[in-house]
Amino acid sequence: MGNNKKFIELMSELENIVSELEKDDLDIEEGLIKFEKGLKLFRLCQEKLNNIEAKTKVLKEENGEFFLSDLED
Repeated sequence: MGNNKKFIELMSELENIVSELEKDDLDIEEGLIKFEKGLKLFRLCQEKLNNIEAKTKVLKEENGEFFLSDLED
């Protein structure tokens, strides 16, 4: 599980873990391992989203002052 995976790949893995955790026949030890892996995947997804959001900001200048603005403005 690396940070070099694409967001969609990480989300797919996370969805699979959630599906497995929702099953009734999962033992507690296996469930804990999957839960911890799911948390790591969630954090990686969150980090990737934050990076994407940061890249969609642009530096603008108005009246001699600089500020960040959304790319779509």
